[in-house]
Amino acid sequence: MEAIMYLGKGKFPPVKFFISVIYHDSGDLDAVVAAVRESIGEISTPSESFPFDFTDYYEPEMGSPLFRIFLPLKKTGPADGILPIKKACLELEARFSEKNRRKVNLDPGYIDLYKLVLVSEKYLGHKIYIGEGICADMVLLLGKKQVTPFRWTFPDFKSGNYDNYILELRKNYLQQLKNEGILPGPKA
Repeated sequence: MEAIMYLGKGKFPPVKFFISVIYHDSGDLDAVVAAVRESIGEISTPSESFPFDFTDYYEPEMGSPLFRIFLPLKKTGPADGILPIKKACLELEARFSEKNRRKVNLDPGYIDLYKLVLVSEKYLGHKIYIGEGICADMVLLLGKKQVTPFRWTFPDFKSGNYDNYILELRKNYLQQLKNEGILPGPKA
């Protein structure tokens, strides 16, 4: 893992927020992307749609086949900014539900200098409660050219299918921090 820099005691760099969307119907996805832009914020370059086939957990509710796409937000912010984003995602899930069944699953998260974190209402032993009924789940360690999962990391994140996109997202995030004068280095 490369050392980036120590910002000082009590100083934390802004994080790069994203929303992971699991969906079945691309028409629903288009509507969700528009709703995310309207209620949460502008989106930078989304990932491709990846098959979501490591579990059938969501299929009874949402159908199959399922796909996952990552929608990175343009803005950065303090890590605790994830709480209102999660609340907005819960509202969007409810808005896009029919007969108490979700058509999309929206899980926000963020990357910082060293890790990828997802947030959820589900509590498990390794997750950390961060307030308002939300838990943080450190899913991956991130390095310059390396993505390292944990024992508890979801199988689809362990598979390596998302690694290239996540590394590119991290590279763009680090450049954004340089452009904002938070990290040293040339501005793009």
